[in-house]
Parts: sequence; structure tokens; C-alpha cells
Amino acid sequence: MNLRQLQYFKTIAELEHYTRAAEKLYVSQSNLSHAIQKLEDELNVELFTRKGRYIKLTKYGEMFLPYATAALDQLDTGIAMLDSYINPNTGTVVMSGFPSLAQFIPEVIIRYFSETTRVGVHFQFNQEATYATLRDQLEEGDIDLAFCTKIDDPRIKGTLIGEHQIVLLVPQSHRLAERDSANLMELADEDFIAFDNNCQLRTVTDELFGKLGIQPNICMETAQDIIMYGMVASNHGVAITPRPLGGAPYNVKILTIENEMPNRKLYLQWNTEKYLPPAAKYFRDFVIRNGLIFNQFLERRF
Repeated sequence: MNLRQLQYFKTIAELEHYTRAAEKLYVSQSNLSHAIQKLEDELNVELFTRKGRYIKLTKYGEMFLPYATAALDQLDTGIAMLDSYINPNTGTVVMSGFPSLAQFIPEVIIRYFSETTRVGVHFQFNQEATYATLRDQLEEGDIDLAFCTKIDDPRIKGTLIGEHQIVLLVPQSHRLAERDSANLMELADEDFIAFDNNCQLRTVTDELFGKLGIQPNICMETAQDIIMYGMVASNHGVAITPRPLGGAPYNVKILTIENEMPNRKLYLQWNTEKYLPPAAKYFRDFVIRNGLIFNQFLERRF
């Protein structure tokens, strides 16, 4: 039994006529009859009986028809579902990225809609807190694209989209809040709200503190930028984070860091060994064509 036989069976049952069914299915009547005969032989029942010029279902055919129809309908649903994901004009793009990019991603999507008119494309964006989580999702094929720092894996390719400055956040009531920059040596005795050990930026800051000979008093750890903003605003400490893209959070002053602190290089990345649906390919290629699209966002924002 195969799907073609089920489709032939359903069409004949609807039209009750072999010639009309053959015309609708674009097959010869002899091929249609042969397929139904093979189906009846396999099921060991007679599905149709002739009544004059017309074909009628036997009681066994009537019993079998709902199941054949349900199977074909289920298949059509599956095909439609797949099409909704892979159609370049109406498909779905599944992405993840750092929480610090939450204001950037919507602008990229809106720009994509505006410049390509592919407004039927659906986007799923998940804010993942850690580099390790994003790497694992991309390697496993759980997402199509990732916005994050470079993933060291030969299967992963990417395009540089820009650089994200790392800054110091202090409460507005802090002694350094009147300034625009600060040396971390001035904060040796301060309480720090820090990224946890699963975050790539934590390694960077730990190395920097080690070079400066500072042992910061870490009073809280988190993987979420927004939690750090709230804790700093509540005067629970200071924090080193990527520059908030929405501007200075409430009751927080942003200071540039005078010590040597490299910017965070950001990439759009994909797994070359996993299937990338057309909608995701079109979006990826749009980002590639536009070069340092994150830096362009920063120029407009700041």
C-alpha cells in the first residue's frame, strides 16, 4: 500500500466514476484500475462495486474511506507545516542571542522587513544568557542562527556584525557618578555584581582583575544583564557589562573603563552541518550584505 493508491481510492470514492477520476488525477484509466486492484488484493477485500455506469463503495470501502481520508489529511497538514517553516517568504527563522542585544534584534528584523518586503516571514528569538548555551543550541541544530561572540567550532561559520563596548555601571549616588570614565583600580574595595562563571565575559573580567592585582568583592552573580542593572540601581554594587543599548538604566550612570578592555566582537553564526531553511538563509545573507550591521545600529542609536 502506498500514498498514491490511497489518493486514487479517495478520488474514485468522491467521484464514483473511473473515467472522471482518471481525468482529475491525470492518469490513464487502466493505471487507475490496476492500482485499485493491487490495493484490494493487499487488503483482501472488494472496495468498489459497479452500478451501471457508476462505481459505488462496498461496505468495506465505506469502512476504509474515513481512515484513508484521515491519513491523507494528516499528510497534507504535515506538508503545510513544513512549508510554513521553509518557505523563504513565509517561513520561520529561529534565532538566539545575548540578552544584551535585546534592543538590537528587533531593529534588524524591522530593517529586514522594510528592505526586502518579506513581511510574511516569522521570527522566533530567544534571549539566552550564556555563550555556552548558545553554542550548544547551534551545534545541536535547535536554532538556525545565533548572535553572540565567536564560537570556536569548525562546523560553525559566521559573519562579523560589529563590536560591543564593555562599560562600568555605578549608581547615580556613587562617588564616581559625576565622571564619564573610571580606572578599575579606584574600585578595588567596591562590591561588584558580576556575571556568573557560565558567562564568557566573566572570564574576561577575572583576567583583567588578575592583571591589576585586584580581588573584587563579588556580592552577587547572575547571567542576566537586566538583573545587574537593577542591583546597581538599588545601590548594591557596581558592575561591568556590555553597554546597555537602551541607554542608561534608571538610577544608573554608565562610565567608560580607562583600563585596557577590548570591545566584545559580535557575530551572526550558523552551523554548516545542519539544515538551514530558506527563510533563515535569506535573513543571514541580508545581514552579510549589510556588513557591520550592529555598528550601524550603534551609530543611529548613540
